Amino acid sequence: MAFLRLSFIASKVCHKNESFSIETSRRAFLGFPFAFPLTFDRQGRVTKSESRSAAGFAEPLPSAPPLEMIQLPAGPLRLPNGRDTVVSSYALGRYEITIAQWNAVAKLPKRKRLLSLLKTGKDSPFGWQPEQAAETIAFHDAIEFCARLSKLSGRLYRLPTDHEWVYACRAGTPSDFWWGNAFNPALAVAPKENEAPHAPASLGFANPFGLFDTVGNVDEWVADSDPKRTDFHLFRLSATESDWLSEKFTRTDLGFRVAV
Repeated sequence: MAFLRLSFIASKVCHKNESFSIETSRRAFLGFPFAFPLTFDRQGRVTKSESRSAAGFAEPLPSAPPLEMIQLPAGPLRLPNGRDTVVSSYALGRYEITIAQWNAVAKLPKRKRLLSLLKTGKDSPFGWQPEQAAETIAFHDAIEFCARLSKLSGRLYRLPTDHEWVYACRAGTPSDFWWGNAFNPALAVAPKENEAPHAPASLGFANPFGLFDTVGNVDEWVADSDPKRTDFHLFRLSATESDWLSEKFTRTDLGFRVAV
């Protein structure tokens, strides 16, 4: 299957887990390396991969790993009604927001509402660890996170729109998943029953845009509200699955990533 190749993706990198600087005419971006699957066996398991790199930038956080943001190009998106739209260029989190990142921002000065810290270790549900994706996040708490992060950084952080999220999840392809229309459990992080979601990047493979956990791990809030019930907001399970939840509630396995 042919995947979309982007101008900001390099074919090879030297160090799998280290970022490197790429000079452009506008500003210096970071090159974030990732392993991309190329071939599979009959069970769908990856048999060959190659090293690629996606361009973006790192947003520093106090006492936590920085947010790694991937700059995505503009491109077409096929809508459920069969029509096409164009998604403008934007930056999206390479990973879902982690517990460590959530707690770092939750300690910043309040903008409109209080944020609770997420416990880790023995005192937390499922023995959460700081590097795992934050979950049980309510919609307005995610909005408050973005407001505090915007104040800290000077950039206007926000939740991605539904169109932006689906476009990023599919990585510019027209298929249900970025690898095709058939679900492949080898390319999705699916926690077992009574287990916490895996840490971001635990799978080892990103989609062609360089984004991790766009299929599986926690479900993710998007910015869209129900036009008939404005207190209900949309979250995404995959590019083909979504659901609504009241702003008054949350649940396990529900987190988010940020856009700018």
